[in-house]
Amino acid sequence: MLVDKEGLWFRVLVARYGLERGRLREGGERGSSWWREIAKIRDDVGGLGSGWFRESVVKKVGNRAETFFWTNPWLGGSPLCERFGRLFGLAENKSCSVAEMFSMGWEVGGDAWVWRRQLWVWEEEMLRECQTLLLNFSFQVQSSDSWQWQPDLDTGYSVSGAYQLLTSQDSATLGEAGTLIWHKQVPLKVSICAWRFLRDRLPTRANLVSRGIISPEAPLFVSGCGGIESAQHLFFTCGTFCSLWSAVRLWIGFSSVDHQNSSGHFLHFVGALGERRARRSFMQLIWLACVWVLWNERNHRLFKNSAQTVSQMLDKVKLYSLWWLKTTNVTLVANLHSWWLTPLLCLGIN
Repeated sequence: MLVDKEGLWFRVLVARYGLERGRLREGGERGSSWWREIAKIRDDVGGLGSGWFRESVVKKVGNRAETFFWTNPWLGGSPLCERFGRLFGLAENKSCSVAEMFSMGWEVGGDAWVWRRQLWVWEEEMLRECQTLLLNFSFQVQSSDSWQWQPDLDTGYSVSGAYQLLTSQDSATLGEAGTLIWHKQVPLKVSICAWRFLRDRLPTRANLVSRGIISPEAPLFVSGCGGIESAQHLFFTCGTFCSLWSAVRLWIGFSSVDHQNSSGHFLHFVGALGERRARRSFMQLIWLACVWVLWNERNHRLFKNSAQTVSQMLDKVKLYSLWWLKTTNVTLVANLHSWWLTPLLCLGIN
C-alpha cells in the first residue's frame, strides 16, 4: 500500500495526501487518525518499538529508477540523508533518483553534486567518503527496484510476520521483568499498573496524542518542567518526579545509577541488594510502590490540582510498603517509627 505505485490504494492515498520526494505525505490536520498512525510507523515517529518497521525494510536497487538517492535506505541499510546529513542539507537536488545521480556522474568532479555554497574542507572529506561507498556498489540492471522485508526475504511482508516480530521484541525486552511485577504481597491493581508501564500502555499525554485522543498542542508535563509527558520522562527523567528514586535509595541505604529503560531500571533496582531471595522480594515490592505513588501523584496533579513534595511521596512509599507486608506477614511487628528508619533491620535481612 505504501510503496506499490501501480496499486489502487497507493493512487488513492496520493490523491488524498499527495507526494513529497517520492513519499506519501502524512496529511497533517487533513489526515485521518488512522493514516497518521500508519505514517508514524513508516517514519519511526514515537510509538512502540522505536523504529521496528524502518529497521526491517531496505530498498533493493535494480535499474535505479524508482529509488531516491538521498532518502531511501538503499546503500548500507540507512538513508544517505542520515549518514551524511550535512551534505544532504547543502544539496540542491534532494529529490533525485539514484539513476539520475548516476547519469549526471557522482564520481569526483561529477555534475551530480550541486551545492548551495562551496563546501568546507571537512565537508569535502565527507563527500569523498560518500563517493567511496558509491564506487564500491554494484547494480542489478536486469531487475526493477523493490522493497525487501528483512525478517523474511522469501515470503516478504505479512501481518502475521510483523506481529511475530513485535511480540518477540516485547518478550526479549521485558524478559524477567514481566514476571517480577506479579508480587503476592502487592495489590493486583498495583501490579497491573506496573504491567502497563513496562509495555508503555499508560495513558500518558504523549500516548494520548499519538492515538489522536487529545490535541498535539497539550502534551506538556504536569510538573511544569516543560517536558513532554511520556512514561520515560514521568518516571525517570523529570527533575521533580525522578527525585523519588534517590530518596528511596537513601532511605534503604544503597546507591546505584538509574536506567532510562523501564525493564532495565526494574531489574537493576531489584538486584541492587544482592541475589538473596528475601532482599529481591523486598526490592520488588518497593519498586512497585514507587511506580504506584508516582502515577497517582501525576493523576492528582492533573485532575485534582494538588501536589505533594518528594518527602511526602517517600512517606507514601514507606506507608504502602508496610501495609502490604503486614497484610500477608502477621509476624511482622515493625512500628511506623522503626520502619521509617531501618526497613531492612525490621525485616531481618540487613
